[in-house]
Amino acid sequence: MINKEQKLFFVLCAFLGLFFTATGSGQAQQEYLLDPKYPVHDLNPVLRVYADPEEQLTVDRLRNAPPNNFQRGDELPRMLESNMTYWGSLTIRATDSLTDWKLHFEDRRIGPPVWTKSNGIVEVYAFAKGQLVAVQRTGVELPQEQRSTDLPWYYNSVDLSGLPVNQEVQLIIRASGNDLGYPPYFNLSARSPSQPYYHALNQYHHSFNTFMFGVTFIIFLYFLLQFLYLREPVYFWFSLWLLFCTVTQAMTMGLGVGHMGQFRYSIWLFVTHGIFFAFWFFGRSFIGTKEKFPRLDKVILALAFFVLIETTAVCIYVAYAQPDIHFTGFGFHFQVLNIYTICSLIVSVILCAKKDLFARYFGVGSLIASIFLIIGTLWSLGYIIPPFRIDPYGTGLFFQIVIYAFGMAYRSQKISLQNQNTRVEAARTQADYQRIKDLDELKSRFFANISHEFRTPLTLIKGPLEQASLRNDQANGAVSLTKQATERIQKNISRLQILVDQLLDLSKIESGTVYLQLKQGGLSAFIRSLVFSFESMAERCNISLNTSFHVEDDVMAYYDPDKLEKIISNLMSNAFKFTPEGGAVQVTASVTTVALTITVSDTGNGMKQEEIDRIFDRFYRVEGTEAKGSGIGLALTKELVELHQGQISVHSTAGRGTSFKVRLPVQLKDFPDRIHVERPMAVKSEPEEKLGVSKPQQTPAPTISHEHVILVVEDHQDLRNYIGEILSNSYTVLFAEHGEQGERMAYEHIPDLIISDVMMPKKDGYALCSALRQNEKTSHIPVIMLTAKAGQANKLAGLQLGADAYLTKPFDAQELRIRVKNLMEARRKIWEHFKASELHQIDNLPVSKVDDQFLQKVVGVIQKNLDNDLLSVEDIAAQVGFSRAQLHRKLKALIDKSAGQLVSEIRLNKANQLLIQGAGSVSEVAYSVGFSNMSYFTKSFKEKFGMLPSKVGVKA
Repeated sequence: MINKEQKLFFVLCAFLGLFFTATGSGQAQQEYLLDPKYPVHDLNPVLRVYADPEEQLTVDRLRNAPPNNFQRGDELPRMLESNMTYWGSLTIRATDSLTDWKLHFEDRRIGPPVWTKSNGIVEVYAFAKGQLVAVQRTGVELPQEQRSTDLPWYYNSVDLSGLPVNQEVQLIIRASGNDLGYPPYFNLSARSPSQPYYHALNQYHHSFNTFMFGVTFIIFLYFLLQFLYLREPVYFWFSLWLLFCTVTQAMTMGLGVGHMGQFRYSIWLFVTHGIFFAFWFFGRSFIGTKEKFPRLDKVILALAFFVLIETTAVCIYVAYAQPDIHFTGFGFHFQVLNIYTICSLIVSVILCAKKDLFARYFGVGSLIASIFLIIGTLWSLGYIIPPFRIDPYGTGLFFQIVIYAFGMAYRSQKISLQNQNTRVEAARTQADYQRIKDLDELKSRFFANISHEFRTPLTLIKGPLEQASLRNDQANGAVSLTKQATERIQKNISRLQILVDQLLDLSKIESGTVYLQLKQGGLSAFIRSLVFSFESMAERCNISLNTSFHVEDDVMAYYDPDKLEKIISNLMSNAFKFTPEGGAVQVTASVTTVALTITVSDTGNGMKQEEIDRIFDRFYRVEGTEAKGSGIGLALTKELVELHQGQISVHSTAGRGTSFKVRLPVQLKDFPDRIHVERPMAVKSEPEEKLGVSKPQQTPAPTISHEHVILVVEDHQDLRNYIGEILSNSYTVLFAEHGEQGERMAYEHIPDLIISDVMMPKKDGYALCSALRQNEKTSHIPVIMLTAKAGQANKLAGLQLGADAYLTKPFDAQELRIRVKNLMEARRKIWEHFKASELHQIDNLPVSKVDDQFLQKVVGVIQKNLDNDLLSVEDIAAQVGFSRAQLHRKLKALIDKSAGQLVSEIRLNKANQLLIQGAGSVSEVAYSVGFSNMSYFTKSFKEKFGMLPSKVGVKA
């Protein structure tokens, strides 16, 4: 029997045993009853947390023999240790199903940016009845697909839906901080679907950070588009700086942080610190320190590269060395950042002291940013607490973005104003440059045209003299000239005299040494005498001269006879030049007490408006009229009219004629100040020959026939005839007045050689040469270019277009003959080479690409129809796009063979090859190469190869 004292002792022992078991070994852990009727349950009172600095704890040990040193979840310090793993253990029993319930690890720290937050990796193991029933994971360093819930990574939640009901479930938790040094945390709560979140993301600075991100992103897009449009470096660097700011603000809100993986710290560090070095690259471009402050620019560049290199080195070190990073610890990198901050502050003060507006503006913004950065650094080190609990980094960045956004607008406005002033100055410079350029072009055009005008008559003077020298009397040394040569020389001497006189008149007027020599008298006799001096020319050219005078004999007016004569003569000469046979020239003159008015009209081809605007320019000649004048006469006329302080106008309609109207003063008060009044002088009238006006005559057709044909393309009548005289004794000479006519005649006659002037109407010599070289029918024809342009560049231009020779006016007649003869001889050597090749090496012929293609085409047609005994020359010509005559002249010019001879030689050569190869009998070979007559084949074969075809291939 056990008495009462014994029973009491056993009960006390049992109680003490249970007590020591519960408090000593820790095996008996309090169970939490989780009733789903309540939406939120705080699990910290039943949570035991174990520190694991040596990484020795495991799930099994915590289940079977947990350490005695633990802390309850509601007794944990505000922050655990960074870079240390912690374990947790608790037991729960759910009274009903936990569908869509979540276990949250609540981050209760307010203030740090979202990118720093969240546990790195959290693993939750659930055991029921000694069996593992679930494993759940979460944390920022886990990929999204490995996280237990779809909630954002920064909520650190796992799913409780699969836990059994009314069973004791032990949860073993392993938690570690993230790789940015943020310490692990627990703060466990079980939450129903009706209360899924425990706080808003980044709740204290959420609105400000969202606002900052939106503003920064919009400004970034705007200036990025500005850069893409303007391509200015300053917009690039500002956009790059804004990009770093935008991405930093995005990470502050948590955007993209959960997808960075193991390089999250390096990416974060480079982006957030990219703001610093991009800022100074932007500053250099904004201020223009490289040009304005070279020494300071080197300091700024060194500062930017210092941050860039140090940040890059830290990123690489962290990525590969994986050191321990502490959220509240600041090592070497942050000390370097402090040094950078101090240096930035110093540079900002220096910039503020500069007199440059852009430097001051940027320096003020940089100074504000540096101050906020220093405050932020001291805040991060724990030395100070910012006033009003503001974020110094974000606030300083906000001020910078606003300041520099307005600064870019201010800079654009200033630079736009500077550019406007520069453009005005550049416009002045460009105007001066253009004026000088126009003067240079005018001089160049003047010398080119006057050279051309002088060289043609000089050629026509020099040529007959040289010809006469060659025919001189050796006995007494006498030189005789034909009447035709004498007339030609006299005519061109007069032409040169007129050109020289006109040029001297223009020069005197421009130099201001010419003034009016006025006389007073009746204008009637003077004007009539000048006008009617052109009657003989009108009769010779079959042109009607109509006059209408309203000048009374008793009208006494002041006029300069010499200047007035030149004005009227030039206008009438111009009218007769451009009036065709059967046309009419109308002259109307009237005088009042105020002015003399003269109108000269013709029925020529007229002019276009753009030609009218330039008709008084020196040496300007309307297209198609280059052979009819120098272009000096009208320029001189205008200068003389303006010397009178008069007016000259022109009215013209294309196809209907031209009318010039001149109005000159007749009273002394209307003349310029510099005048001289003389006594009345006799009316002076020059003979018609002095005017140098003649109607061009038609070029005579060649009358002597020679084997070789030469085409002369020259717009000057006398020079055409002169070249014909030089060559007509040895060649048949054809003539063309301009490039278009020359091109047509070349296609029609296929001459052996072409001599062409360069400056011609309708189509000049360069265009003609290019057209001939590109046409298969004329590509082989040698071309000699004649020109007054003696420069090396002009020669090269002609030679590059395919000209075979280049002669400068005035040319030597003997040199022209030798050039023609040499070119003919060169063509003869080409066909001899062709003949020697026996048609086997057509590709190697020394001919142009176009001629080579032509020969290939002809030979190809013949070889294709080799067995056709009915093949005719007409068939070959039709297949290569030639007429029979054109094909004949082309082949004779290239290889000195007719088409029939070429067909025969190709057939005989092919027959010889086939017989050597033993390809068949003589008759079979003859038929295969197009010979239907065996006797003719045998005869032709023996004439060419010196043996009968039956002997080919037979051994002696």
